[in-house]
Amino acid sequence: MNKVLVILFLSMIGSTCVSAAESAASVILSVGKNTAQLPDQELRSLKRKSLIFQQDLVSTGSNGRLQLRFTDNSRVSLRPDTLFKVDEYQYQKNDPSKGKSVYRLLKGGLRTITGAISDGDVDNYQIQTPIATIGVRGTHYSLFYCDTACHEATRSRIGLYGYVLEGEIVVGNDEGSASVRAGHYFFLGGSGSSLQIQETPFDLFEQLKDLGPNLMAGPQGNSIPAMDVNSRSVIRIIPDPISSPDPDPIPPPGIPGYP
Repeated sequence: MNKVLVILFLSMIGSTCVSAAESAASVILSVGKNTAQLPDQELRSLKRKSLIFQQDLVSTGSNGRLQLRFTDNSRVSLRPDTLFKVDEYQYQKNDPSKGKSVYRLLKGGLRTITGAISDGDVDNYQIQTPIATIGVRGTHYSLFYCDTACHEATRSRIGLYGYVLEGEIVVGNDEGSASVRAGHYFFLGGSGSSLQIQETPFDLFEQLKDLGPNLMAGPQGNSIPAMDVNSRSVIRIIPDPISSPDPDPIPPPGIPGYP
């Protein structure tokens, strides 16, 4: 009996710690089996209004779709079979310049509209992937990391794919750098590869259907309003050492009510 009481007590402490922590984001749409887990904590199922915290590892199921709104008003939409971690998140509404967000895309894909943190110092915002680290100043774009499993399923090259909807980005690694304007696709492979930029989608975009411009269509075919972005938005890519809906969500395809 005492052992049972100890387990219940420890479980209550864990739940209290999660609820007492300051949240980084909230779920505005969850379809399918999606979860989040803090280090040394129990796995949590995600539904609308669930909270996301710093250090959470967020996972979407094979049919899962998840949309998050962070406290700086940035929005992130995660595809099925995606692993996304909130490594670091700090934001104070009265002093956005001191905010910082560091995310990690370990697997799968996302679309994001950045918020107040990225409008400040470009170094305050990063998304790390197995291929590159991305820093961005206020913009609207999608990313997809194609790993070995993705390569076997789609026959696409392993690497990082992206599409820029708004703003202009500069992508660089040890091989050099180049700007990527809105309406352009890019691909970056492994070490030593060069950045590829083109106006037409790569084969992977044709197969997945929701990484390019068609992802931006709303329920009636209208475009989804994005936050204002700087016309000279910047993304820097360098080698990474680590080998019911909200009124204005990002509408993912394949969900009833969305095209």
